[in-house]
Amino acid sequence: MHRPVQHHWLLAGASFAALSAFAPGSVAAQTGGETAATSIGEVVVTARRREERLRDVPVSASVIDVGQLIERGDIVDPQTILNSVPGVKFLDTSSPSNSEITLRGSGQGRGTSTEAAVGLYRNNIYIGGGTVGGRSLSRIDLLDLEQFQVLRGPQGALYGRNAVGGAITVTSARPQWNSSGFVNLNYQFETDLKQVQAAMNHAVSDEVAIRLTGEWFDQPNGFFYNASQDNFIDRQKGYAARGQIRFRRENFDANLLVEDGLYDLPSLRASFVVPPGATGFPRGYVTPKYVAFANDGEPAKQRIQSVIGQFTWESDAGTLSGATGFRRRLTRTENDTDQFDPATLAREQARGNATTVTDANAATNNNDDFEALYADFHFASVKTGRVSWLVGLELLDTDDKFTTVTGRTPTRANPSVGNFLPGRGRYKSWAPYGSMGFEVTPALNAEGEVRYSRDRKKRQNFGFSLPTNAPIAAQTSADADRFSNLDYAFSLTYSLPSEWIVYGRIATGYRAGGFNANVGDPRAPVPVVPSYNPENGTSYEVGAKGDLGRNIFVTLAAYQTEVEDFQAQIDNGCAVTNPVCPVASVAFISNVGRAEVWGVELTASGRWDLWGGKLRANASASRQGGELKSTGRPIQQNPRWIRAAEVNYRRPIFGDVQGFANLSYSGQSGGFQEIDSPLELDDRDLLDARVGVNFDRVEIAAYANNLGQESFVVFGSATQARYNDPRKFGVQVRYRW
Repeated sequence: MHRPVQHHWLLAGASFAALSAFAPGSVAAQTGGETAATSIGEVVVTARRREERLRDVPVSASVIDVGQLIERGDIVDPQTILNSVPGVKFLDTSSPSNSEITLRGSGQGRGTSTEAAVGLYRNNIYIGGGTVGGRSLSRIDLLDLEQFQVLRGPQGALYGRNAVGGAITVTSARPQWNSSGFVNLNYQFETDLKQVQAAMNHAVSDEVAIRLTGEWFDQPNGFFYNASQDNFIDRQKGYAARGQIRFRRENFDANLLVEDGLYDLPSLRASFVVPPGATGFPRGYVTPKYVAFANDGEPAKQRIQSVIGQFTWESDAGTLSGATGFRRRLTRTENDTDQFDPATLAREQARGNATTVTDANAATNNNDDFEALYADFHFASVKTGRVSWLVGLELLDTDDKFTTVTGRTPTRANPSVGNFLPGRGRYKSWAPYGSMGFEVTPALNAEGEVRYSRDRKKRQNFGFSLPTNAPIAAQTSADADRFSNLDYAFSLTYSLPSEWIVYGRIATGYRAGGFNANVGDPRAPVPVVPSYNPENGTSYEVGAKGDLGRNIFVTLAAYQTEVEDFQAQIDNGCAVTNPVCPVASVAFISNVGRAEVWGVELTASGRWDLWGGKLRANASASRQGGELKSTGRPIQQNPRWIRAAEVNYRRPIFGDVQGFANLSYSGQSGGFQEIDSPLELDDRDLLDARVGVNFDRVEIAAYANNLGQESFVVFGSATQARYNDPRKFGVQVRYRW
């Protein structure tokens, strides 16, 4: 499946060459010595829970601001945003409800009960967690954004649980003291997608401002056709509405956000790729790449409701910040477990195939009702002499009510129509934390961070056979455990001339243990373990960041992370080709020993005045590797190379009319699907393009996603393949005031 590495580097190498070609000297000559745009290093970030310039923070971080998101078309897809960040792998399962983000080879969980290995924060509120979902950002989290930060490497000391691979923090646009807003219309030709995004900002008085934001979209068509139901598996529609009110007086600033989003999402889409001679499939079974034969449309539904309150109070001694939030996420997924309808199964069995599949009506529905209460309060001092410090307290209380319903065809020997498997999980956590910085010399700074976490988890599972509701002993259990951990980080930063810094950092991260909710089919060759232990990671990192000439900001980092009791996803061994257990596999979490992950990351960002216009270019590349020490197997979902580049150019055409063009490239190569599987990840090179004009308050653009019509497997197994979306064309109109 892999093409030569040289081919994969063509676009990335060309982008880096273009970035270098526009060196400060040549650009100045072409623009008559005009002043270049502000360096990306001046962007303000909150990586250490206080506002600092990106160039001053001894953390490997990437920042995407609202301007970049608008240039790319007001993106609400986390994968599209994260494809431009080194060291990040978006695990696209083909369904937004259980896709997952990983950083620097951090572990995955997907369809299991484990926490994510990446801390997910929105407006300073932790938004991860839950049996279904909670391992990626949702559409509503990316609507009307102000900033998107990716902090790579363990962030356990300041960001707490599950930040073993790093943390992602997103900030929604808050009310401002003006009258402004936008309406963005989007139409996509191949899928008939219609989308409207809008925001309205209004200053009620000198102290009060409000902001209203909304989105509606409807995509009745798609690329992945279910021939049995005559519909598209990747159809989707939904809406989101958000209201905010902000109060500001002297040194006090507070904001209240309330929102509600309801979505019909694409569910799992899979094609069979069983070669001839496989058990149960002597003739082989390969379905068309974008066609399925499932008993239902395999829909997924999700509703997300949030209330978030934030405040800051500034004094001569420092800044007190607080954030409290309630988030409810309701998710429902329906899956045809065997991926056959009765007619297709009968046809295959008539030709001596699909002998291991005995029930075309096998199905699984998952329902998850997840609620979380979160609070964080911290005080960041002003620098006094050589010392600065921060203290904080974090609280989390989650309640997860989940239900799995399995369906089957009743028989005389077994009249059951399926099982009803309800359960409930509770997670309570509290953690005090703090940091202290000390200026050893005017050029050398040291900072230490520490957090103590105390977690308690409880889980109950029940099983009943339908329609009699007779208890199922194997599916009934009750577990509880307590976990505690001390996370720390220590960094040394040395400031060089010309605003360069070099740094060294040691940091830890922690992911709590837990319990596997689904014990799976009792016929499975690999039994599901009932529980798993906490995971602890320690990372050693060195890096440098600063300006290359007047126009390019560069960051370079190298790291090695050691993880004890690595939590890995394991499958129970069931498959349609398994004569003992001919159903879809069940994934569960198990501690598989010690893992080591390493990598090198490079990013470069530049902004120039060029030929009467403005040019912005970003490029990044990362090389990573790692293995499970007990077996020597590579870490799963950890490509050897990740690369990206983006170029955006804007200039006047005539009068007040401006033209613009945006090219965005992302690619990856190497790596494996699972830690216990020989299946390799498909290489990929994706190019998106967007061109248009802007005049007065109107912007009109045309775009093409996957311009090169790349085709690859986003997620595969021994019998199935899930493919990416083909090329898509669309138009956008944006009006702002």
